[in-house]
Amino acid sequence: MKTKLAFFDIDGTLSAPYYPVDGEMKPGMTDEQWITFCKTYGNDSYRFCKPVQPVKRYAEQLRAEGVVLFVLSTSQTVEEDSSKEKFIKRCFPGLFREVLTVREDAEKITKIMAFAERYEVSPGECELVEDTYSVILKAVCSGIKGTHVAQIVCDL
Repeated sequence: MKTKLAFFDIDGTLSAPYYPVDGEMKPGMTDEQWITFCKTYGNDSYRFCKPVQPVKRYAEQLRAEGVVLFVLSTSQTVEEDSSKEKFIKRCFPGLFREVLTVREDAEKITKIMAFAERYEVSPGECELVEDTYSVILKAVCSGIKGTHVAQIVCDL
């Protein structure tokens, strides 16, 4: 079945996480530190992150095939939401139709199912590109094509 809608996670998928924590650059921090970090940096919280180029090329390939692309990311705060949107606009200009955020990973499947209905496509015509294996499994069990970031990076 051909993919018609594709949803890409940000953290660890479109974005290589990289943040100043306790005086050095690290791939992450505690939830409490993250909330404080986002309040401090606001919509620039992702300014240190880099795009994952193999995933960008995969998204560009899908778009060239006529697939409608969305970002679908779990986010904890409104500051994180706006920072993710700014990162996507800076690193992936014009590639994605919309940046969608949810507060819990489990909501991703619900959101994809709602978009499938809205666009009148089957779940099997939707793809989720993600780095969290448990979310991929939930997608697959819901009839959605699940693609783990490692499949793209390893060119499987």
